Amino acid sequence: MLTMHPTLLIGPADWDSERMPQTEFAARIARLWELWPHARGALVYGDPHDNEVLAWLTNMTPKLEPAIALIPRDGAPRLMVGGGPNMLPSAQPLTWVSDIVSLRPTEKTIAQWLGGIGGAAACICIGIDRMPTRLRRELNAAFGRQAPKDETPRLQSLMRQKSDRELTCIRDATATLQAAVEGMRAAHASGEGITDVILAGELAAIKHQAQDVRTMFSLDGGRTYRPFSVPVEKALDPLSIYVAVRRFGYWVDGYLTLAGGAATLRSPA
Repeated sequence: MLTMHPTLLIGPADWDSERMPQTEFAARIARLWELWPHARGALVYGDPHDNEVLAWLTNMTPKLEPAIALIPRDGAPRLMVGGGPNMLPSAQPLTWVSDIVSLRPTEKTIAQWLGGIGGAAACICIGIDRMPTRLRRELNAAFGRQAPKDETPRLQSLMRQKSDRELTCIRDATATLQAAVEGMRAAHASGEGITDVILAGELAAIKHQAQDVRTMFSLDGGRTYRPFSVPVEKALDPLSIYVAVRRFGYWVDGYLTLAGGAATLRSPA
């Protein structure tokens, strides 16, 4: 289900070394090499809209422009971030990766890195099918005759196995979702219109340190949902809302029914 994507991600996304230490990321990368035992490196793409794998491996959540992680089997990873040299200092708090360079020149940087790991055939690529056309052309040019293939689905099966630290983050994200639900319930019980109900929930989630909040609502009892794009002042009882929050890189969501001052939240099927 697609919701409206915010113009700018404003929620906290800094790397918390106590909550998610570098050893956690090292273990994930080690599992990556177990999945591809013959690979000598991994190229991982992410942008503000789709970044789950990039965040899982580097903690980086791009806020404005795309980012590419270059992860060798031997040696330190490199992170290429968009926005020019002036954006490099602001990217550092978002990740444990210390080698951060500009995304431009994309083709040259990637080609040089590929040469250092043994060529294009030694590299696996994640998330590249989501690249914009111009960036994908530069990637293809860097790979030359060896056309890169997106291996995201294979890695996603690995990501479903959650560590204890990840489960803790998911529980905290669930608490943030509950804060949003309570904010919406209170506003709805006060007779507020649809717009104000949704805004109350989003504000509660943001106060609860949510990285991102996505909502949709229904005007036909939950049969169809629409994104919150224009104000809707009328009140509706019962009111059906889809709400998703992200915290520490993990999404939790549910379908909320507000009726008679009560709130019922059910998980997506």
